Amino acid sequence: MTSQAMYKHPIQLNAVPAVLCVLSAVLTLLSLDIEVGSLNPTEIIDLATGSDTRSLLLTQGWVPRFLIALVAGAGLAIAGGLFQHTLKNPLASPSTLGLAGGAKLVLTLVTLYVPGALVIGQDTIALLGALCVGFLVFALARRSGFSPLIVILTGMIIALYCGAVTTALAIIHHEWLKSLFIWGSGDLTQDGWYILEPLTVKVMVGAAITATLARPLEMLNLSDHQATVLGASPARLRLLCLLIGCWLTATIVAAVGIIGFVGLAGPAITRMLGIRRLRTKLMMSAAFGALLLCAADQGVQVLSGYIGTLVPAGALTGILGGPLLIILIRQLRSDAQPPQNTIAVSTADRGHLRNHLLVLTGVFVVVTGAILIGRDVHGDWELQWNGALETVWPWRGPRILGAMAAGTMLAIAGTVLQRMTANPMASPESLGVSAGAAIGMIAIVFSMDAPTAWLQIAGATIGAFITLGAIFALTRKSGYAPERILIAGIAISALFDGFIAFLMAGGDPRATRLLAWSSGSTYGLGFDRATILASIAVASLPVLPAFARWLNLFPLGPVTTKSLGVDLSLSRGVMLLFASILTAAATLLVGPLSFAGLIAPHLAKLAGLRHALSHMIGAALIGAALMIAADWLGRMLFFPWEIPAGLMAAIIAGPIMVWLLLRIGRGAT
Repeated sequence: MTSQAMYKHPIQLNAVPAVLCVLSAVLTLLSLDIEVGSLNPTEIIDLATGSDTRSLLLTQGWVPRFLIALVAGAGLAIAGGLFQHTLKNPLASPSTLGLAGGAKLVLTLVTLYVPGALVIGQDTIALLGALCVGFLVFALARRSGFSPLIVILTGMIIALYCGAVTTALAIIHHEWLKSLFIWGSGDLTQDGWYILEPLTVKVMVGAAITATLARPLEMLNLSDHQATVLGASPARLRLLCLLIGCWLTATIVAAVGIIGFVGLAGPAITRMLGIRRLRTKLMMSAAFGALLLCAADQGVQVLSGYIGTLVPAGALTGILGGPLLIILIRQLRSDAQPPQNTIAVSTADRGHLRNHLLVLTGVFVVVTGAILIGRDVHGDWELQWNGALETVWPWRGPRILGAMAAGTMLAIAGTVLQRMTANPMASPESLGVSAGAAIGMIAIVFSMDAPTAWLQIAGATIGAFITLGAIFALTRKSGYAPERILIAGIAISALFDGFIAFLMAGGDPRATRLLAWSSGSTYGLGFDRATILASIAVASLPVLPAFARWLNLFPLGPVTTKSLGVDLSLSRGVMLLFASILTAAATLLVGPLSFAGLIAPHLAKLAGLRHALSHMIGAALIGAALMIAADWLGRMLFFPWEIPAGLMAAIIAGPIMVWLLLRIGRGAT
């Protein structure tokens, strides 16, 4: 299916260019007035040739920043247009494919641990990271014939994984923390022309090569057979196209950090205008991308001038990217096929008792090891019991109990969502439910003084439920197609990431505490909060048998399920509320990114637990073991530094997720 075919019809939005131009001009005048304190043309000309402080602010700060926004926006939009044309996927972009996250991760690793390698150039190192992630994404997606769902899903998960590792590095090197977040969020602040000039040359070279190759690249609109008959090599054209896009992405990330969703928005607006020729599409995408980033950055400068704090431009584009993706969902064709059975529908367990015993044994080993094995004050490993265990138990006990409860709740919620949507990659993380819970919790924390744990749980529950309701409302007409559910989840996650970047850059003390929470740290957890979470987890267990029949039938499809007497609206609503409460409570402890809700159901299924009830119980046990192990490894491996449990769980889950994507690409379940 081509990107044009995925839309109902071209939408004539002739007012969009004019609106963007007017918005950019108004915001530019406002930010210029804030920067130099005057809009008098004669005075501005004098300032441009002067040498006082105001002149330097104008010529060495504001002007290069204005121009670099245009250049970076154009480059990202061209890269996004190339990716969308090559993959025939209207949702492909440097952000959604994970390329920007890979470039940032490798550049961060080299900066922290091999700074001498920076002599070869930041853009070269960033290109290496983008190419590594790009190769992994495309290699995994190739097995599915570059299915839009698998491509974007793979890119999203790898991007989240790269972000988790980058955040873990920032926590270890806390002295770099704020600068890493500001740069990683896309900071366009300039103090001269030394970044703008080389970046402009590189983007212009990439644009010139793209324009030269536009005609042969039109062949990619044809099938591979048709293109080969006409003398083209589709594989080489795709490779060349992807290399140019990766290079543009890497150079921009190296120069200004990650600017999210501009590479998606520019081509999307061009496509909605009905433009079809590739060269024209890329030129118009570049123009729209430049205007979008310029308007966003000028708006950020105006906002920063009024609130008195730095706001990265990438934070604003990330916040705006969520509504953009929601708009794209509504523009996608509504005649999608009903979701297929992408997870196993067999309700017969294999080796039921034996598998449960194996899972229980594994959980027992993990819990025992977490309780008894640790390090002394000198960092030496020791088996701790009797007096040593009594000494550390007031701190270690609540963390083990809390991690166990969080893993249990996330795993149960993930199992419910996967079976209900018949989507093997559904989870509180990939569907944006955790991010919705996080936004609800943030609203409580920043609107109330010293909110109690129960108030935070209530806010997170409301946020999670609203998020799930919005996702299913947006995807109802498509029969809850997995790709639309995924895009809606990405949109919510983009909003959350943008808010986090905005709050972190502002310097609010609550934002620093929010970072520790969003990373999933159990540090400082007491028996009071841990007991509350454990109580919620235990209270959820008696409810599971009531859901067993529904969850055994849902993978068969909505038509079959309804014909067997299940009220779809009622059952979905009840299970959504149930999953929301569990997700909200767990998110309060381990943050919005752990992947326990994604991995545990698959591991339980691989253990032969296919019946809904045994599947949920097995997943709960595995999720508990995963989070306990992640918390223990985070505390012990890098002693005295600590990696939060949520981040460590994401790092552990990364290779497992790649393996699961390989299975899905082969059509396995």
